Amino acid sequence: MERKYLRLACLAVAAICCSHVFGQTAKGLLKLSGTMNNMNDTIVVMVADAQNADSNTQPRKETVKTTDGRFETTIALSGVSTVALYNIKNGEATGRIVICGVPGEECLLSGDWQGECSFSGSPFYKEYNTMTDTTAPMQQENNRLMKECDERMAAGEDETTVMDYYNQRAGEIQERIANAQMNYIRQHPKSDVCAILFYELPAENAEEAYNLLDASVKNGRMKSYLDNAMQQANNELMRREAAKALEVGNMAPDFTLQDINGNPLKLSDLRGKYVILDFWGSWCTWCMKGMPKMKKYYKKYKDKMEILGIDCNESEKMWKDAVKQNRLPWKHVYNPQGEGSILMLYAVDGFPTKMVVDPEGRIARLIVGEDPSFYPYLDALFKE
Repeated sequence: MERKYLRLACLAVAAICCSHVFGQTAKGLLKLSGTMNNMNDTIVVMVADAQNADSNTQPRKETVKTTDGRFETTIALSGVSTVALYNIKNGEATGRIVICGVPGEECLLSGDWQGECSFSGSPFYKEYNTMTDTTAPMQQENNRLMKECDERMAAGEDETTVMDYYNQRAGEIQERIANAQMNYIRQHPKSDVCAILFYELPAENAEEAYNLLDASVKNGRMKSYLDNAMQQANNELMRREAAKALEVGNMAPDFTLQDINGNPLKLSDLRGKYVILDFWGSWCTWCMKGMPKMKKYYKKYKDKMEILGIDCNESEKMWKDAVKQNRLPWKHVYNPQGEGSILMLYAVDGFPTKMVVDPEGRIARLIVGEDPSFYPYLDALFKE
């Protein structure tokens, strides 16, 4: 699993139009350049267009060659969009930076590829850099903690022990970061830049933060961006509420989704044997790394259990192609994005997530991440 503390925050995409032009950058275009440490020969820019925010359309991809440690490109945007930059070496990304791309603006990056970078260019990004300076020391403190935890796990320490250590210390750091961000919004209620913070603030702070904003920000060029952020915060609060019902021994929530042949498949139809719900996607590195062992154990115990793969966060075509190409022999259903998502019903907060459901339909175990203890658990469950 991409552990929470290792994920770079991805800004959600909002469908809006920009009515301003800054400097020499034309309306609808984002001028993007950078001089970064350890720059490779190629930068890949992935753009999640605002107009496709609510679809399964894959991000646009642009390859940019660097010259003397610098890259420069101009990107057409349909509105405020998520723009991710990858530093590529031998076909692999050695670093990533995710920014909020605003049409009509100019963004100049400097720093390094591990997320510690500075912004300049047009006034919007200069102010964004000023805003990030308020939390930079705390972010650096968190980065050091993350590095320490990575090193401990690389040395063979138990992942659960390390995660407990991280969570005990990170909570206090994150609280200080959230307080600093709330203070910035209080002090700059008319700033469009504050909208970016709504994808970083804890969900429980979103309503208070929104009420602090001036109407010019709420109803201006960042309106849809903010509306989307507020919806995400509300979804997170609903997810937490749903999680309370997912205790071991409780009935697994029933659902019906389309199987790979286009037919409805209901979870309760699989009663009578153990069912492993596997929330996955072909885009998820750890999900795909775990498939060979999943196949081995499916072959070993298919008379005693069923696996139901629940594909999430990608197009139906990509799902079907991944099942076929990887020869995944168990049952599969597709989870369309949008309202009523099973991800909300099952409070899924990372991928892969597996839930073991007993023959009576009750929750037997929840496994988040590609946890090696899952397979000994199956052996013990089936007394092998």
